[in-house]
Amino acid sequence: MFDENYLQKIKERKQEWDKKFENTKEREIKFITDSGIPIKNLYTPLDVKSNYLENVGFPGNTPYTRGVYPNMYRGRLWTMRLFSGHGTPEATNKRWKFLYSHGETGFSAAVDALTFNGIDPTNPDGDAEVGTSGVPLYCIDSMFALTEGLPIDKVSVALIVEPFTSAPVCAMYYNMAKMRGLDIKALMGTTQNDILTMTVGYVPYKNVNPYHILRLACDLIEWCVPQKNVPRWHPINFTGYNYREGGIDAIQELGFVFASACSHIDNLIERGWKVDDFVSRLAFHLSAHKDFFEEIAKYRAARRIWHKLIKDRYEAKNPRSMEFRFHVQTAGSSLTAQSPNVNIVRTTIQALEAALGGVQSLHTNSYDEAICLPSEEAVLLALRTQQVIQDETRVPNTIDPLAGSYFIEWLTDELEERVLSYIDKIEKVGNIARALDTGWLYKEMRDAFMRRQNRIEKGEEIVLGVNKFPVPYDQTTTVFRTNKEAVKIEQERIINLRKRRDNTKLETLFDKLRKVCEKEENVMPIMMEITKEGATVGEICDIYREVWGIWEPPIAI
Repeated sequence: MFDENYLQKIKERKQEWDKKFENTKEREIKFITDSGIPIKNLYTPLDVKSNYLENVGFPGNTPYTRGVYPNMYRGRLWTMRLFSGHGTPEATNKRWKFLYSHGETGFSAAVDALTFNGIDPTNPDGDAEVGTSGVPLYCIDSMFALTEGLPIDKVSVALIVEPFTSAPVCAMYYNMAKMRGLDIKALMGTTQNDILTMTVGYVPYKNVNPYHILRLACDLIEWCVPQKNVPRWHPINFTGYNYREGGIDAIQELGFVFASACSHIDNLIERGWKVDDFVSRLAFHLSAHKDFFEEIAKYRAARRIWHKLIKDRYEAKNPRSMEFRFHVQTAGSSLTAQSPNVNIVRTTIQALEAALGGVQSLHTNSYDEAICLPSEEAVLLALRTQQVIQDETRVPNTIDPLAGSYFIEWLTDELEERVLSYIDKIEKVGNIARALDTGWLYKEMRDAFMRRQNRIEKGEEIVLGVNKFPVPYDQTTTVFRTNKEAVKIEQERIINLRKRRDNTKLETLFDKLRKVCEKEENVMPIMMEITKEGATVGEICDIYREVWGIWEPPIAI
């Protein structure tokens, strides 16, 4: 970026500066990023390794370091999408309408633990969990209640559900839309459908092994995009955010995300598709964590890494295939039950990271989420946080405003190198399914969690209110409670559905599903038939378990 003579002059002046201030005392802490990257006291042009035109470039141009769109937020601001889900579909519908009326621009349904794990509310294994951690979506009737009175033909909808249940839940949603007279080819939305969220992000309950989970995830991708049934839908969202919440760092977050994405791409190529047939509809969901500059550099590095992977490894021809578009969620694990109002500050700063990093869609956490599901007051403040950044700060006025910072460019390069090295480390174990089945990824998660916990206990990682200026748990915040009658309401919904549906016809369709599973064919065509007739998520997943067995994850302790 500078000629050699000028760089030599800077080097000489830097040496003079170092000598002049070599005895200046610094604080006795480790100056490192959250990922452990050592940070120097000062960065200059000498630290910038990138060739600007090749490695930084212009927004909307390869390698997309500065953004995937040429005008970024000067053209369109990011989507404000807050996860919502509690009690019943009707209660969640009410929350969606509340947020929509206050300016939310995308809907998102976080499902409850039973929907996540493919269990009906009539199953005694989990009736106590109905609606407590998200919205229950057990049957097609739930989808009608969830979306009643909302413009789902104009606003994108995210279904936060994983591969084990993504096919039935999405099929219910698509059938509901069809029955309302909508063209599903025009539907906009995203399914999380992420194998790692289902395994290392959460502890799965009575799920099948990761090889089948990977195949189920790819079934939805194949049916939606290359087969062109719902071509505007994002059928998978690789959710680095959820694994990051378990204690891993930014390098591991991107390593997990990209290694997983490559495994899915490889599966679809093995099915006979070309990378350009589907890869532009793969989506990503990253964390905005506590290290302000590292997170911004992480987003910039992620765009460059994805461009290189898709161009060099998979030889994509369509430039759109190489664009890395992503959603961000502020870090729930950074929130504390002590002094929850401080969480407002944490979330605001993390949202700013996402905006400065070029996010396409953003969820801001509510200040009470370390205590309970978000209250209406807290979720409105979370939405207003994004709106202040969009409408009052003028941050969106220029594209990639931190580009050219010697520190940011150096850190972007450093993260790229370390992430690519970590991807190689994962892939030496095998594809993402093998890395799970052998327990390797669980060991990585365990070790990362222990490192972070040790840093907090030693005071090397400061958490205000916990290990610095400690205070008791907050006793004043009003705790939001879900509907105590949700269990009864959802059980009655299922019972009434089973009474009115054609159970004889469904038994024939269940046998058809068994044959599809045995032959390892794409489950989505039969899923569209079976959910339209009123099959429940639990009934469908029980057939998965029957045919494929139950997998016990090799969790490392």
